[in-house]
Amino acid sequence: MSEKRRDIRYAARIVARVVKKTETEELLTHEVSFRGAFLRTDAPLGLRQLLKVSFSLPSGATVSAHAMVVHAVAPDPSKGVVPGMGLQFWGPVDGARAWEGFIHELRRREHAGMPNAKLTDKVRRASERIKLSIDVALDGARAMVRDISFNGLAVRTDLAMPIGVRARLELSGPGGEPVAVDVLVRRVIDEPGFRGLGVEMVDVTEEQKAAIIELVRAHAPPESLTRIAVDDPRLH
Repeated sequence: MSEKRRDIRYAARIVARVVKKTETEELLTHEVSFRGAFLRTDAPLGLRQLLKVSFSLPSGATVSAHAMVVHAVAPDPSKGVVPGMGLQFWGPVDGARAWEGFIHELRRREHAGMPNAKLTDKVRRASERIKLSIDVALDGARAMVRDISFNGLAVRTDLAMPIGVRARLELSGPGGEPVAVDVLVRRVIDEPGFRGLGVEMVDVTEEQKAAIIELVRAHAPPESLTRIAVDDPRLH
């Protein structure tokens, strides 16, 4: 019975960073449990593949572990399923107490009837990162985008900015017209081969959104473009 309790999954939306060789991809969780998590993605990895994953908890803590892919769901709009992959932790978890506390809190809120994420919540696939290498200006300093989502970007830069600071980001939009948006620094990135900032776009107008979408369509790999089509009825 104790093992069954540990396998109970709870709906949760937190950022998971999956490390594959030297590449890091940001995904959203769909469900979490004491022993793993299900991550939303249109391109799940193969079964039994080992990888490293880290989670950003609402408390601000970071939990990381090696994990194995034990379940994969391919995109199938006809079935209305959520595509992704189920991970089971493999070996010790760095930050195990924080993770267990997070799961206990989700369970407590569920038992108390308090609002949590729901399995039916709509989450844009555009939240997945799309590789996009373009020059930008961050507070007037030249920088380079590594990837972009509907809400934010990872920017290669040596600028030292504290988390929470507001900055101005300028992109070259369709036809070369500049698109300037305000961003908030959400994290400092210091990974092998990449140093920069993760920023979230804020107070973006509909015109700016349209220009950024066109920019992504013009420069991103063709197979990624469906993730930015915010009016697609198949989006989860």
